[in-house]
Amino acid sequence: MGSVDFYTDNADGMLLEQFVNEYRPLVKKIALYIKRRLPSHIALDDLIQSGFVGLLEARNLYKNNKGASFETYASIRIRGAIIDALRKNSWGTRESLKNMRKMGEAISKIEQRGQKQPTTEEIANELGISVDEHLKMCQQIAVSNVVSLDVIDEDQSFIGGDSSDPLTLTQQEDLQQRIKLILADLPEREKLVLSLYYLEDFTFKQIGETLELTEARICQLHSQAIARMQAKMQTKKM
Repeated sequence: MGSVDFYTDNADGMLLEQFVNEYRPLVKKIALYIKRRLPSHIALDDLIQSGFVGLLEARNLYKNNKGASFETYASIRIRGAIIDALRKNSWGTRESLKNMRKMGEAISKIEQRGQKQPTTEEIANELGISVDEHLKMCQQIAVSNVVSLDVIDEDQSFIGGDSSDPLTLTQQEDLQQRIKLILADLPEREKLVLSLYYLEDFTFKQIGETLELTEARICQLHSQAIARMQAKMQTKKM
C-alpha cells in the first residue's frame, strides 16, 4: 500500500477518501473470501459495507509502534467487523445451534424408527415445519457455521499472511484430517457435499452445478450433515 500517513486524527476529508480508495481492494478481497462460504442470498455489497466499518476502526485505533503492519492489523479488524455483522443480522449463533440440535435430534429419531436416511420432507415433518421453513433453518445454520467454524480462523492466507508458513500449513492439514474422520459415517451425498465444500473449497453454487442440484438443496444437505454429525458426537459423549 502507499506510504501516505493516513492514520492521523486531523486528516481532512480528501485524505480520508484517498485512504478508503487505497484499501478498498483489501476490504473486497476479505469480503469475497467470506462470501464464498455463505449462501448466495447474502449480498457481497453488505459484507463490503461492514468491512469498511472495520477498516475505519482500524484507522482510528492503529498505532504504528505495535509491531504489526497496518495492512495486517486492518485485515483482522475488517474480518471481525464482517463476522460481527453476520452474527447480529438475525443470524444469532445461539438460535442456530439450537436449530442444529433440533434437526440432529429429528434425523436421529427418523433413523431409529426406520433404519434409513431421512429425506428433507421427512425431517421437516418431524420438526413440524414446512420444507421452506426447513430451508431457511438450513441457511441460518450455514451462516452460523461460517461465523463460528475454525476454517476461517485457521486459514489466515486471506489477511496477507504467508500461506507457506509451516504452522499455518500444519493447522490446515490437521483440520482436513479431522474433517475426513468425521465424514466416514455420513450418507454418500452428504459426504460428497462436505468434501467438496471443506476440502476442495467449492461454493454451494459450484457443488450444485457439479451434482446437478439447486444451491438451496446443497445448502440443505450441508446443514443436515452438520446436524447429523453433531447428533452423533452428542450420542458418543453420553
